[in-house]
Amino acid sequence: MKRLLLPYLAAAGSGVALALALPLVVPFLSIHQVDPAGRLELVAWGALVPALLALRAAPSARAALLRGLVAGLAYFYAAIYWVSHAMTAFGGLSLGLSFVALSLLVLYMAAHWAAAFWVAWRIRDGLGWPLHWHLPAVWTAFELSRNYLFSGFPWANVGYTQVRTLVIAQVASLGGVYAIAFVVVLVNAALAEAIAARVEGRRLPVRGLAAAAAVLVAASSYGALHLASVRARIAAAPALRVGVVQPNVDQSVKNKARDHVDYILDRLVPQTIEADRAGADLVAWPEAAYPMYLRPGTTSLALPGSGVPPLSHAHLLMGAATVEYVGSGRGSVRIPRVGNVNLLLTPGLEVIGRYQKHHLVPFGEYVPFQRWLPFISQIVPSFAPATPGDALEVLEFTPAASATAAATPTASATPAATATAGAGADPVRLAPMICFDAIFPEINVTYARSEPEPEVLVNATNDAWYGYSSGPYQFLAIVQLRAIEAGKAVVRPAYAGVSAVILPTGELAPGALGVGPVDPDLAPDPQEPARLLLAEVPRLHGRTLYTRVGDLFAYACAAFGAVALGAAVRKRRAAGQGQSARG
Repeated sequence: MKRLLLPYLAAAGSGVALALALPLVVPFLSIHQVDPAGRLELVAWGALVPALLALRAAPSARAALLRGLVAGLAYFYAAIYWVSHAMTAFGGLSLGLSFVALSLLVLYMAAHWAAAFWVAWRIRDGLGWPLHWHLPAVWTAFELSRNYLFSGFPWANVGYTQVRTLVIAQVASLGGVYAIAFVVVLVNAALAEAIAARVEGRRLPVRGLAAAAAVLVAASSYGALHLASVRARIAAAPALRVGVVQPNVDQSVKNKARDHVDYILDRLVPQTIEADRAGADLVAWPEAAYPMYLRPGTTSLALPGSGVPPLSHAHLLMGAATVEYVGSGRGSVRIPRVGNVNLLLTPGLEVIGRYQKHHLVPFGEYVPFQRWLPFISQIVPSFAPATPGDALEVLEFTPAASATAAATPTASATPAATATAGAGADPVRLAPMICFDAIFPEINVTYARSEPEPEVLVNATNDAWYGYSSGPYQFLAIVQLRAIEAGKAVVRPAYAGVSAVILPTGELAPGALGVGPVDPDLAPDPQEPARLLLAEVPRLHGRTLYTRVGDLFAYACAAFGAVALGAAVRKRRAAGQGQSARG
């Protein structure tokens, strides 16, 4: 029995070990990250080895699939345990039901690992190839499929285990998060083959080890050169002075925002005025921060009762919700249609641009398959289903001239930034990605190819749903990789969670704001004040190789894996027919 269980224990151990390379918060031990510096990212380079040894030893494709499933379940349970927090704290689900819902999501994600193990076993069995010849491509293909299947949930992609290892993270500018996953799996596969050869008394696969080492050295060398190049461009680039407002309002209060309008505005408006007085060209509010519903066609907030005063200099990027009532086709019944939007306002509060969230959260903002499964409901049933935007809108404004901005540069301002901030001569173009939008790299690619080209990405979000957990930190890591992929800075205002300005290298600009109060039972300081981050944001032009070719690398891996699987099946079938004929 012990020998039967050992491969599955090894697979589970691999999953848990790999999860250590992600940003993690361990509940009941601390509300802070286990490893904020990212030193445990090194674990990822060998964490999969026990699972891959179990894969090699699998007596059948079915056994390989089950071992991959166990490894995936262990990894994703450890990585996304926090998803259930929103269901219990704000959705009214019992602990048992929330665990069932979490388990279904984890099963969906782990199924991709299981499929990768199954395909890899088939290829190895049919063609005799060592794992490092084919598993990296197969793995990359299934990471790609998780981005799209059933609307997609590409959280905790293996590539995100290297975000804080900057020289490796730069590989994303070539092939996105998928290229990083490929390199990590390649090294693990080569090590697994080497250990298996040693145990079995065979010669070490020197070529495989050398190839993996060469790829790793090439990736690191490219990363170092790319970092130096981008940092030099940042130093010479014009900059935008931005104020990022984090109100730090508990989610239970935000859910009833219309009952707490004055309280929420008191946490947004003073910080906004302070940023305006400090010479900010843009003040960014978090996702759906404005506490009152607006009409979809709103053209101005310079109205009595809006609660937002005109500004002297800064434009305002406001997160808000719009609502309109439309006929349902059943007589006089009218249903709400909600939009999660970013509105770009002039200093005088006139609307000059709007973007509506493109990729909605399943079961949070809409319910998939509800026509066929009417018993399924939203996690937060009090919210009306949202409507996705139909276009990725680049927002544009021209900063107003500001004597204050020129006279009082921040300590972090570069000479080029100080000379150009507030000059008002060159339009600024923003690519907004609201919350969930930012986990999908293809949205980033589409924006990069827009005309006119955006210079700065904005990820307005609200991580208060996830409590003091790994969630906000993992989301920050995802957005850091979006910055590297596009070669653009990201302005990230969070309602509660982690607000930051992310440089095009993936580094955080000084002054990132920590997690605010997100759960009354967990917050150490219920009176956590609203916070303001002022930063100089570089405005870079040009595309990376990744935004030029998109996911070509990942699709090439998928094509290679499909061809290899087909060849393996045909060869195995031919061998079986040959044995039958001889019999």
